[in-house]
Amino acid sequence: MARACTAIINLESIKDNFLYAKSLAPSSKAIAVIKADAYGHGSIRVAKHLDNVADAFGVACIEEALELRESGIENTPILLLEGIFELSELSLVEELNLMTVVCNSMQLEWLVKAKLAKQITVFVKYDSGMCRLGFHEKEFYQAIKLLENSANVNKIVLMTHFSKADEPYDIFTQKQIDSFNKIVASTGHQSSIANSAGIVAWRNSHKNYNRPGIMLYGSSPFSEARYQKNLIPSMTLSSELISIKHFEKGQGIGYGSRFVCPQDMLIGVVAAGYADGYPRHAKDGTPVFINHTRSRIVGRVSMDMLTVDLTNIPNPQIGDKVELFGNNIAINEVAEYCNTISYEIMSKITRRVYKKYISN
Repeated sequence: MARACTAIINLESIKDNFLYAKSLAPSSKAIAVIKADAYGHGSIRVAKHLDNVADAFGVACIEEALELRESGIENTPILLLEGIFELSELSLVEELNLMTVVCNSMQLEWLVKAKLAKQITVFVKYDSGMCRLGFHEKEFYQAIKLLENSANVNKIVLMTHFSKADEPYDIFTQKQIDSFNKIVASTGHQSSIANSAGIVAWRNSHKNYNRPGIMLYGSSPFSEARYQKNLIPSMTLSSELISIKHFEKGQGIGYGSRFVCPQDMLIGVVAAGYADGYPRHAKDGTPVFINHTRSRIVGRVSMDMLTVDLTNIPNPQIGDKVELFGNNIAINEVAEYCNTISYEIMSKITRRVYKKYISN
């Protein structure tokens, strides 16, 4: 490896975060959400490290499930969080021993009309206010009845999805819980509602199955620091200084000269850019960590490089490590400067970034 842009992924931290999620709801099973390549961390490596503790894995589609099964994840249940996208996938659900979500009328029709050799577990989704996937209340009851009468189904779990659970003072989440609970109580089926935010802040949303996602990777879904304190960052993105130069007051840095030096400054170039997944729209002032000191990005992020202020960095040298986020710079802080969320930054880390795994 020559270019130094590296994502160090601590698998033990991911396991610790999963076990923390379990400790907050000890009576619930936990479906470890590892869709989108485990939010950029590498789904196979993460799944193998969690295989002895996870009750199930959650993925977005059949391709992600197939990849896990082919890697040797043979026995842990896998849930297709968006269900199947075409009828032909039902045979793979059966063959790979998967659980599937039913969240629209087409999926429901495919399933009840199929002639499966063995029964499957189905999570049927209620739209309690997310206004995305799932059935409205009347159609939800109808879907449950059809699934109850289907010879293809051996277990039904009712599920819904929060829309504002990361806003702990908004009463809408409680309205979603109350609406969902009413239906669950009338049917007697098991249920699932809590995502990471629900697990941490909405204890009355803990049901038979919880679905921890972002918290597994050490990032809180909340902006308040108190919710972050028990989570351990699992990814550190870093690179190196590849240039150090002095610039005079008034000189512009980078494309468009967005940053103009307010005084004579020492500027460093870091071998990382938006082609590595670092956000192009990072503002001037976005924090970085160099030689045990916080500094900042100045100027626009380029495809392969970004520029940083070295004026107050002790004895900077070409080759010095620059942490872009991780143990010293919280990814949530970077996300705030970039007008985005940590989920997006993690999941956009690209294939040319070298991944180094720590498992103990």
